[in-house]
Amino acid sequence: PTNINMGKGYKLTSADGDGPKQCAFFFSDKGCRNGAVCKFSHEAAPPGGGAPSTSKNKTSPSVSSSSVMSSETESDGEIVETRAGAYSSMVAKNDDTNPFFSAVGAVVAPPPPAAVSAVPSAVASINNNATEPPTTEKKKKKRKKRSLSAGENPFELATETQAPNNAATAANQKGIVTPPPSVPQPKKQKATTTPAKETPQQSTSTPNNNATFRNLQLPIASFSLPISTAATTTPAAASKSPRPPSPQHEPAHAAPPLPLPVASANHLKWKNAVIATRDHANYDNAFNFERTKQLEFEQGISTPHHWITTRPYGDWCKNNPASIAIDCEMCETQDPVTGKTDTKALCRLSVINADNPTEVLLDTLVKPEWPVSNYRTWINGIKAKDLEGVQFTLRHAQMFMNALCSEQTVVVGHAVHNDLLALRMIHHCNADTAMLYNHSEEEGGTPSLKNLAYGVLKRDMPEVHDSVNDARVALACADHYCSKNGKVDPVEKVFSRNNGGGRDRDPADTAVLLVHRLPPTSQPGHIADMFLAYTCIKPKNVPEITFSGQHGKCHVEFTSKDHAELAYASLNGEEREDKTGKKQKRVGLKNGSYVCVRKMKKT
Repeated sequence: PTNINMGKGYKLTSADGDGPKQCAFFFSDKGCRNGAVCKFSHEAAPPGGGAPSTSKNKTSPSVSSSSVMSSETESDGEIVETRAGAYSSMVAKNDDTNPFFSAVGAVVAPPPPAAVSAVPSAVASINNNATEPPTTEKKKKKRKKRSLSAGENPFELATETQAPNNAATAANQKGIVTPPPSVPQPKKQKATTTPAKETPQQSTSTPNNNATFRNLQLPIASFSLPISTAATTTPAAASKSPRPPSPQHEPAHAAPPLPLPVASANHLKWKNAVIATRDHANYDNAFNFERTKQLEFEQGISTPHHWITTRPYGDWCKNNPASIAIDCEMCETQDPVTGKTDTKALCRLSVINADNPTEVLLDTLVKPEWPVSNYRTWINGIKAKDLEGVQFTLRHAQMFMNALCSEQTVVVGHAVHNDLLALRMIHHCNADTAMLYNHSEEEGGTPSLKNLAYGVLKRDMPEVHDSVNDARVALACADHYCSKNGKVDPVEKVFSRNNGGGRDRDPADTAVLLVHRLPPTSQPGHIADMFLAYTCIKPKNVPEITFSGQHGKCHVEFTSKDHAELAYASLNGEEREDKTGKKQKRVGLKNGSYVCVRKMKKT
């Protein structure tokens, strides 16, 4: 016989003669795992030669593995193709209809940057036993962009979190990243019921003279932060007397569709600021209450009855302040039954009398309806123990605001649409300092309250938000705008001074990536899921998305700078530079469009 060296501590030899070659493992205790597909015979040869037996009989004379060639080796376990092998197999098939692979090579992520010496703890583990993606052939069609429905996640995510391969990045068509293949899901039946067009619930009875916002019996839960803030000072140039409206700010149409503050001299002081806020390019998008109300209804977060609308001005409110300044703190909550998430759950409300900034009309913690899934303590300073025993709810807050505000009450704040959305309060008589001031470095951009306070008031803002202080700072900046008749300088992007007298870290040096070109349906949770699915890295914080026109943007924060660099490097696709020279990558959306993920500084 001819000896065959298998290289694993034993030899297999071919059988003598011209008969069929028997499978040695079939007659062993373990048996043959290849079954009917085995290329060797499972029939025992008769002792004297002749035709093989037609039935399996393990008690028949055994055949040594040294005399018959076997179809498999004595492996300790089943050989499973690795993820890299599976991807290579898909490439070898050269299937033009598979959007995830091409003949050139698998679409994979570039290797992590050299600065990352070890995989961070926040990086999710990668399943190396992933099965081969399906290769069902389809008729190749040109992909067309489609519109996304309200609340729909724009990213096409797989059912399981999958990490890309770490081989070299291949040429990617148009440089657009596509998500990992996912198991086809049955089409969801489109809901046939839509919210009826109805007027949001309002108070059915007119408050009498004794029922004002000042004597409501509300379970207020006071709260203060252990930080010192400088007293708010109104710039010396600010006027203390009401100012008549400027002719150049009169609306072009005779009958404005939205109410203006004209009930008294104190109301008229804010008329130009209200009009300037409405004239901002992003106003219609930011203050689109009907869209948010519809979106929350479809997501099961609220119903139209959970919203309030301010009432017309009348005798019932003539003694109320003409203007107020508000600021809200929000947390994230989750319905334990449906799993729905509310990213703007109200947890603190502060209201300042704008006619007398020293008077705090209301400052209270608010108990969210659903259990809190993220307190955002690093932003608002509120901890779980602070909300224990709190009985003041969102409905109490709405009751207070409904008794305080008419449709002509001027609500002053910074990005105040976020506060109104958290209150689920429809109100259009607003003076928003984020829209009254322009950003010096970004056309159409809105300055942060920290930059605004430093540029206008020469004040530093604390790292942790205090809603009373934030409301007063926004009010002081709005007063400055009115005192200058709207002729204010653009706000530069500066950084507040810390206790040591130095500068805060430049955002370009922090663990942040900019995600922009986001469609209107995008939510912070969609972005977090995208990073986790495409890079196996979960962001530390995804703030609220700022929209301007048809697109939005947000600065996504990671645990460390290394995490941010690894997340960026793990995204597939061609790297390009924007007009400022900063590098960015495209991430494909399920409707055929894309968003951009950009670094914060030039490299």
